[in-house]
Amino acid sequence: MKILKFSLLLFIAAATFTSCSKDDNDEGGTSDTFIKFTAEGTNYNFSDIITAEGSNITFNGNNGSSLMDPGDMQISVWVPKTYEEGTHAITDDFAADYTIAFTADALGYDFDFAEQGSIVITKKTADYVEGTFSATVVSGDDATKSIAISNGSFRALTIQE
Repeated sequence: MKILKFSLLLFIAAATFTSCSKDDNDEGGTSDTFIKFTAEGTNYNFSDIITAEGSNITFNGNNGSSLMDPGDMQISVWVPKTYEEGTHAITDDFAADYTIAFTADALGYDFDFAEQGSIVITKKTADYVEGTFSATVVSGDDATKSIAISNGSFRALTIQE
């Protein structure tokens, strides 16, 4: 399972470098993109979100300095290539249309998918997608361990065709 997770992470990294969406007016590394959420009673706010396209579109945030140095916590909001505004149920399948992938080394989560929850796309424009989310993630290493992710919100760049 670790090999599958590592392979998946490499796929996301490769997709990110080959199909990132970037704001042409982004000078000095300041961006108005973010992923915010609460986990274990702590609020997180990741900025400069990376949008990547593979079999799905992912909005990726982390508390490190870059994709190659992601820190000890990462979250990815997965939507299909043809996403629409509205409420979408999360499923815990790599091939799912809507899901959340979560890594938190210090909390014992190693690229685990949410088992339940929802992603709500509230606004979709030519440049940005905005929404909210909540999820419950169960550790792939310890099925008795779960974490609730609440108060989730995001604003990310869309993929430009």
